[in-house]
Amino acid sequence: MNLIIEASLSEPPSSISCFRDVTLFAKSFVFNDILLECQKGTRSNYWHWLKNHGAHDFISELVLSEEKESGFKIASRNANINVDKIYYDNVSFIVSSINKIKQ
Repeated sequence: MNLIIEASLSEPPSSISCFRDVTLFAKSFVFNDILLECQKGTRSNYWHWLKNHGAHDFISELVLSEEKESGFKIASRNANINVDKIYYDNVSFIVSSINKIKQ
């Protein structure tokens, strides 16, 4: 199963270390692939952002939102987990929600 994360959740106001923690946990314990969902024309910008901040390790692929990939989704709206940022105050909620999937 895929975990799809809205690309804007990897940049401020999100914490890059919290973003990396979520992807580490998700890839290690629950999901086969982690997809970062980008808008057209932003894929290379997000790849460079993640790579420069050491948060690309667990991302399997960057996909366009038009590609309509299936899976569990973390996004600002219309998702399984709706959050406006991945930060210290909600990272445990996100990880525990992901953990419930494997049970």
